[in-house]
Amino acid sequence: MRNYIPLFIAIRVIAYSLLVFGIAELIRFDAISPLEDALFGEISRTEFSQEFILFVLVIFYLMLGYRYQPVQPVSNLVALFLLIGLIRELNFIISWWFWPALLVLMTALWLVWRDFKKLKSATLEFFAQPASAWFFAGFLITYVFSRLMGRSKFWLELYDESVYRMAKAATEEGLELMGDLLMLISAIEFALVFWYKKRKDN
Repeated sequence: MRNYIPLFIAIRVIAYSLLVFGIAELIRFDAISPLEDALFGEISRTEFSQEFILFVLVIFYLMLGYRYQPVQPVSNLVALFLLIGLIRELNFIISWWFWPALLVLMTALWLVWRDFKKLKSATLEFFAQPASAWFFAGFLITYVFSRLMGRSKFWLELYDESVYRMAKAATEEGLELMGDLLMLISAIEFALVFWYKKRKDN
């Protein structure tokens, strides 16, 4: 496949490395020039970047399912899961975030029921793509590893109780942003794969 010739791989390695460098610098900039007194709080460039990436991912996976029907049952569920994550991130604006998140969850359950017979083939098609590995890695970092690294009892082993929160918040939010970026890279990789398939079919 043309997407995996050495030149294209090298270009993507450079591009993705620059993205990683960019978010690392963004996190550092949040530390040296915060938007509010509380470092890495809800009002920070790191948080805004997380929300923006999640929004882009929701739109992308909805469009992916619309444009490429074989993966639609799975891509719809992925989009709705990420939408719940986005709503949760906006809890500082929407204090009643639980209710829209619950509505999205109920919609996802209805889609599982509606598309149940198609889910097996859609799952196989979705995870047969190398891009799914990027998504799974990002998912694990954002929704599992960042939470584990954000446990207060871990940071209290390293820092005094009066100062540990800054390191804890920077690490947890930075890991979340890194996971979101990996999921964004997965979207780029999916777009390349299915764009190439569409061109080939035409």
